[in-house]
Amino acid sequence: MKVAGVIEGFYGPPWTHDERLDLIRFCGAHGLNTWVYAPKDDPYHRRLWREPYPDGDLARIAELAAESGRHGVELAYAIAPGLSIRAGDESELEALEAKREQLRGAGVRAFQLLWDDIDPDAVSAVAQAEIANFFAGGEPLVVCPMGYAGTEETPYRRAFAPPLDPQIVLYWTGPEVASTGIERDELALAVRSFADNELLLWDSYAVNDWAPETLFLGPLRGRDPQLVQGKLHGIVANAMVQCVPSKLALATVADWARDPDAYDPVASYERALRDHGAEVVESLRRLAPERVAVSIPRDVPALIEALALGVDAAAAIGLLEPFT
Repeated sequence: MKVAGVIEGFYGPPWTHDERLDLIRFCGAHGLNTWVYAPKDDPYHRRLWREPYPDGDLARIAELAAESGRHGVELAYAIAPGLSIRAGDESELEALEAKREQLRGAGVRAFQLLWDDIDPDAVSAVAQAEIANFFAGGEPLVVCPMGYAGTEETPYRRAFAPPLDPQIVLYWTGPEVASTGIERDELALAVRSFADNELLLWDSYAVNDWAPETLFLGPLRGRDPQLVQGKLHGIVANAMVQCVPSKLALATVADWARDPDAYDPVASYERALRDHGAEVVESLRRLAPERVAVSIPRDVPALIEALALGVDAAAAIGLLEPFT
């Protein structure tokens, strides 16, 4: 796979600057080569996409880009203009290009274009493809389509995908928005539905912005190792609103991406607990200072099952602490 990384792509309070720097270093240490900047509630990423970043914000992005370079990680900035962009207006394309140039000046070299989570009538599928082709400019580009989940052909995909530059890679979340399992044949069907464009798995394990108090702290499971034999550009994991606790799951994503055939979720999780368990528990204590009684799992496989459906911070401390 060409890409293995993390995306800050959730709704809710974005990570702090220090958390982002820490996650970039984490990515480098675990062999993840990409970190995507796409927090939904950064106004300059989405709602105010036309407006340039203020100097202070731009300086912090420049620091993220520099830190990424030091750790062998590519910082990709994603812009999401779909809430308000006016299709057919040349000045809108100029605004997109101006925003990209500002970020290039801060050291950002990779860009993505996101059409997710917008009103179906906001921008037509054909217009989305035209804008994507402009933004690509004949070079490789990652684009998130409006219909990013599922395997079936749809009117949207039939209008959107065929006009795309063949170098454009499309995000796909699997058969569901948050997929418990993803098989190679499902990937093949999705590729066909997107006119044979290569897909990049936007993996929604362990994102929790729909219920931020629920933490998904176990290992990645249910990903067919044969996915890498299909037309898959890579995997980008959407982390939790809670930055440091995300490390347990993200470390296992890194292991899966490194060698899907050899991936063992239990062994991977044991390593994640060894490397990050104490740090995660300490972070969780700040969320839930009061202790609660839990039934202690007998071993790591039992711990994984206890965490599988998500737990709150207090329960997570009780479950994880004996293993850290």
